[in-house]
Amino acid sequence: MEVEKSASPVELHGERREGLKYKYIIRLLPAIQRQRLSHLRIDDIVRYMDISKATFYKYFSSKEDVVEQGVDLLVDSLKQAETLVGDESSPPLLRFQHAFMQSIEVAIYLPEALLLDLKQFSPPLWERVKQAQRDFQFRLQQLYEQGIAQGVFHPIKPVLAVLQNELFLRTIMDPVFLMEHDLTLRTLLYDYYELQKYQWLPPEFAKQMDDAPVRAFIDLMVHKLSQNLRPEG
Repeated sequence: MEVEKSASPVELHGERREGLKYKYIIRLLPAIQRQRLSHLRIDDIVRYMDISKATFYKYFSSKEDVVEQGVDLLVDSLKQAETLVGDESSPPLLRFQHAFMQSIEVAIYLPEALLLDLKQFSPPLWERVKQAQRDFQFRLQQLYEQGIAQGVFHPIKPVLAVLQNELFLRTIMDPVFLMEHDLTLRTLLYDYYELQKYQWLPPEFAKQMDDAPVRAFIDLMVHKLSQNLRPEG
């Protein structure tokens, strides 16, 4: 029987260091979504991260280093979403729900404005994110193709589903759009989920769905987004 080795103090220190870096970058993501990367100064970054400059330079070498590691997080998140949606060992209806939830998360954390800003700031980093985004979109399209072949989904062109998700979700994430139409994001996402089920699933399959996890996920994402949109104190 193989004995599992415990982590050495050096390994534990490394894990803790990476965990702190992850936490600091996560704190910065909402600011990056609202403010151009080229306009961010180190003073802004440490304020959003809620750390001192001394702590900042303990973990990062520069603003460019922060952006690069932030891109690493985005790419890892897209790869995880791709893996979840592409898990062919899961039932098609569960993968359908995962696809919907992951598409919401991508729309929230990867708005078009951030992509355009990243393209100007660092084309190589932008290309990394775009490739990960294309891989995720390919996995979504593959899911719909497989569901159609299995008779679980209506025979609609999968590329339209991917395009519809991206355009619709990016539009409704805009607070201005919501205010102009007197709508709430939570209600729109609930309704869009029902529309997706009606559009893709025959009634006998739609009735099998447990919608509670999707609604809980929507509630969580809307709460996170509302926290991010609060004005800075």
